[in-house]
Amino acid sequence: MRWILLFLLLTPCLLSAQDGNYALGARNGAMAGTSLTFTDGWAAFNNPGALGGLEASTAMITYQNRYNIEGFHVLGGGLVYHHSLVNTAIKYYKFGDDLFNQQVIGLVLANRIQMVSLGAGINIIQTHAEGLSTRRVAALEMGGTAEITRQIIFGAHIFNFKHGTMHPTTMKAGLSFRPKDFLMINTEVEKQLDSREKFKAGLEYAIIKNVLIRTGLNVQGNDLSNSQVRATFGFGFQPKNFLFDYAFSNENLGAIHEISLAYQLKKP
Repeated sequence: MRWILLFLLLTPCLLSAQDGNYALGARNGAMAGTSLTFTDGWAAFNNPGALGGLEASTAMITYQNRYNIEGFHVLGGGLVYHHSLVNTAIKYYKFGDDLFNQQVIGLVLANRIQMVSLGAGINIIQTHAEGLSTRRVAALEMGGTAEITRQIIFGAHIFNFKHGTMHPTTMKAGLSFRPKDFLMINTEVEKQLDSREKFKAGLEYAIIKNVLIRTGLNVQGNDLSNSQVRATFGFGFQPKNFLFDYAFSNENLGAIHEISLAYQLKKP
């Protein structure tokens, strides 16, 4: 009976944590996950290829309050060291509590050559459930971005080349359209093996210098009458070298709030 109760308690956690998607950052969350082309520190989580375009060493931390349930919260952060030859990042992700948790630690290397940025990373994913054995697996990832024109940027990312039930292979591709310095429109498609596609769109608009508003739409499935649709919102504030971002979305289990803070060192 104890194991049955434990399984029932952990099932929602398993569904939320073991989805093969460890994207982080409130900017990503506010734009429905359309972050493939973002050249910020959170690229270490969202697309290692985009990290090659970052021109400043960065420290970042984020916190997700999922559904106001302690066992569902997410904490993450990392450090990026900028060098002319290669950008290097270490990252950490944790979902859950003492009863059940999943932790990811990773190393990312990325570089930019003219209009193309490429990167790769290795992640150790640890899954722990009270009373059960702790499991660790390694997951490789690779990604990149390419400037098709000054206004259109293409991005792609694949996470975990070795597909499994608990840690599925996740593939993403998308375009970013930037007609003006103050406006960005992103579209992406995300696909996991054995699951339906996700179609995502996000918009970022600078209402005044260093103050941005964001929104997005995430649709899973190509049949709108039988699809899961999720809207997202948020804003960003960028005083000097600090980057503060907030995101809000609502799912079947409740609301998700995310707050992120990053500090960029001055360019060498």
